[in-house]
Amino acid sequence: MKVIASKDNLSHGVQIVQRAVSAKNPLPVLTGILVKASEGHLTFSATDLELGIECVTPATVEEQGGVVLPAKYFSEIVRRLPDVTINFESSKEKNNTIIRYGQSEFNLLGMPEEDFPSLPTVDSDSVLSVKQEQFKTMIRQVGFATSTDDNRPIFTGILMEIEQGNMKLVATDTHRLAYRIGQIDKAQESMEKSVIIPGKTLNELNKIMTGEGEDLKIAFGDNQVVFEMPGIRFVSRLIEGQFPNYRQVIPQGCKTKIKVKTKDLLESAERASLLAKDGSNVIKFNIEEEYMMISSNSPDIGKIEEQVPIVMEGEKTQIAFNSKYLIDVIKVIDTEEMMVELTGPLSPGIIKPIDDESYIYLILPIRVV
Repeated sequence: MKVIASKDNLSHGVQIVQRAVSAKNPLPVLTGILVKASEGHLTFSATDLELGIECVTPATVEEQGGVVLPAKYFSEIVRRLPDVTINFESSKEKNNTIIRYGQSEFNLLGMPEEDFPSLPTVDSDSVLSVKQEQFKTMIRQVGFATSTDDNRPIFTGILMEIEQGNMKLVATDTHRLAYRIGQIDKAQESMEKSVIIPGKTLNELNKIMTGEGEDLKIAFGDNQVVFEMPGIRFVSRLIEGQFPNYRQVIPQGCKTKIKVKTKDLLESAERASLLAKDGSNVIKFNIEEEYMMISSNSPDIGKIEEQVPIVMEGEKTQIAFNSKYLIDVIKVIDTEEMMVELTGPLSPGIIKPIDDESYIYLILPIRVV
């Protein structure tokens, strides 16, 4: 393989695919990045057998071929290269790769491209197009609510439901639930699909989507999903199993409605959380007619009480929440004001943007003695 490429194009390809590199895997080839030269471009690929990413960048290819290079060293080398034209050459016999820049060169031992598993393709009639900006917002508003406990894989995933011209994303770790609905193209209104996608996949995808340019294309296979945008392809396995019936846990009514400025509640909750980091993360809310009293205390440090102005309808009440779960959702609400709906100190609270039913966040209260 002989290639001439710019540092920017090399860096772009490596940065995109290294998100799928397997950090701990008994197969050495999975700790590497496949670099393949074809006519007019370089293709970078990485996979941990659950998530695979492929990125295509322009290059001048003098001789086609491929090699798998150790991601740990290759990514660091590329990041530190000077901003000059890079000559890239590898020997198929020994997989020795020479990276030349200016009057200098770097030698890196690789592995045969034949050892690298090919990323699966999905032959599917179920292809969906969505606006990148909309999909980024949807992931941002639900992705944080997944569980990190691999012993319960269902809760590490995000449910994607497509029906009646809408796409829904739902995530829960059993302590909270985030729900977001968005419209899809009218030409795809007849599509119906329900799959569970690993939260890691969507959160990594969200990091590289620009929110601009061409639509994101989503294709579904029997146990895989593929996301495509210009020059980039994500392939992920799906999580098997039955996602919890989220409709049953969302309350249909409430006894107390609170309208509050998003910025005021976020800043007050963050201050209160400073004294709630003793393992319980509890902050308390005392809801009155014109304000809510937010408080927390630590026997070893002190206590805090703050009044936040609100517009309240219904009954006065008291409730306590995990400060992290509360702050997580306030940070992704984009409206100036938000709504909090409560049904008592032991019932789930509902948080949503003002005058917007497309996003709902459910949070379980903490019983305080």
